[in-house]
Amino acid sequence: MLTLFGNLDSGNVHKVQTILHARDIPFRRVDVRQDRGQPRDPRFLALNPMGKVPAVRFEDGDVLSDSGALLFHFAEGTGLWPTDRRRQAEVLRWMFFEQYSHEPALAVLRYLMRFAPDPAVQTDRIAELTQKARFVLGVLDDRLATQDWIADAVPTIADLALYPYTRLAGEIGLDPGAWPALSRWLTRVESLPWHLPVYTDAATELIPFEAYFGSVA
Repeated sequence: MLTLFGNLDSGNVHKVQTILHARDIPFRRVDVRQDRGQPRDPRFLALNPMGKVPAVRFEDGDVLSDSGALLFHFAEGTGLWPTDRRRQAEVLRWMFFEQYSHEPALAVLRYLMRFAPDPAVQTDRIAELTQKARFVLGVLDDRLATQDWIADAVPTIADLALYPYTRLAGEIGLDPGAWPALSRWLTRVESLPWHLPVYTDAATELIPFEAYFGSVA
């Protein structure tokens, strides 16, 4: 059985859970938490030197990390990854937007507001990230004003990539309802038969960090 390393608080982990759930691939999850410093634990670094979640260990022992790489790996051969080269490039364009513009604003802002020891000392940084978050949500709203899905006429892994931190924008004081087309897109995503709500675990088994790494160290 596949083993997914990551926690329910991570939007990046949610992306991988969603595609595994969509493809009905059973997996167990090892709870690796950023707020406890576990991705930088030497035992986890031995498995994934990048020191980030998500990561997946396959049944043959091979390990693959990074949410975008994992979305591509599990989407190949499905309708979530188009066969036409130009359409593939469009999916990648929006996935790169998510990683380099969308996530660095929304996810970092959410982390600071929820987990920083003293958010008050981050006032300038929070204001800067809030402005950037509003901009990227506006970009998505403009895109979705003319089409139902981010990168294609049908859902793709670009939609999976952009969904979780957009849905969680309310946690940083940004109501997605302020962007009408974006709000309608969230409803469409959540109407997909294989949709997985945020904070929902699709794993067949949950393994605490110490229980897993203590047994294999």
